[in-house]
Amino acid sequence: MIIINVLLKVKEEKREEFLVFVEDLVNKSRQDEGALFYDCLESLDTRNQFMIIENWRDQAAIDKHNATDHLKKFLAEIDPYLSADKELKKVEYQG
Repeated sequence: MIIINVLLKVKEEKREEFLVFVEDLVNKSRQDEGALFYDCLESLDTRNQFMIIENWRDQAAIDKHNATDHLKKFLAEIDPYLSADKELKKVEYQG
């Protein structure tokens, strides 16, 4: 299993729009082949700091997801919502 965490810091004035925008990505990504878990959660400590948490069966599933229209749209349109650059962490679970 491969785990990807993406940290997103969202502008306060874009918060409500972002929540609608990211919900579309989450709902569609959950249906992607090989998606074991996919969600966007807000930090309990820091308002407007969100983490997209992705668990994938394997790299092939990630590659397919990366080619989807919904991810391409998200990546093309996310920057105006953000107050800082995205931070991505990718690890492979060996269990």
